[in-house]
Amino acid sequence: DAATGSQDLDSITFFSFSLIEGYISIVMDAETQKRFPSDLLLTSSTGELWRMVRIGGQPLGFDECGIVAQIAEPLAAADISAYYISTFNFDHALV
Repeated sequence: DAATGSQDLDSITFFSFSLIEGYISIVMDAETQKRFPSDLLLTSSTGELWRMVRIGGQPLGFDECGIVAQIAEPLAAADISAYYISTFNFDHALV
């Protein structure tokens, strides 16, 4: 239940919208994607699915630097792509 803040961590509703230099990027969970007409979104041609990992159980402080590097370095060494999204309340790594 999003209103009370108690969501099942195996099934988090996720939607991120970014507009950078005129290009729109939307990242969402599979259930949210079903709400859009199938011909509206340009999706991965491989159909690959990403897994989201929530970083920390509470918001990270501004003085907690280096966390993204600690996550990204071993993933890069293993040739695993990652997409990192930071919000006011939480940080998420999609791998």
